[in-house]
Amino acid sequence: MLTLALVSHLVLAAAPAELSIDVKPAGVEVKVDGKKAGTSGKVLVMKLKAGKHLVRLSHKGDAHEEEVALKAGEKKTYQWEFEGAKSGAPPTDEIAAPAE
Repeated sequence: MLTLALVSHLVLAAAPAELSIDVKPAGVEVKVDGKKAGTSGKVLVMKLKAGKHLVRLSHKGDAHEEEVALKAGEKKTYQWEFEGAKSGAPPTDEIAAPAE
């Protein structure tokens, strides 16, 4: 019985994790651990080793970086939306100063 438990543990520990990356808006460059993973517009799905991974997003001169920890066999979704990415941004209460 101990052998079965040990084998099960080793198989699970070796299982890759799955990271789904859902970023808005479309056209954001996505890098994971310094390597280009793709461009947003659809959900990117990656198989990765368990552990910590660095997700870096770049869009129109703006960037965001975050560490994501994955466990063996885990399926995780990472979501990020750059500010102002929503269509039809809400109006602001600011009034522009008259031009001189």
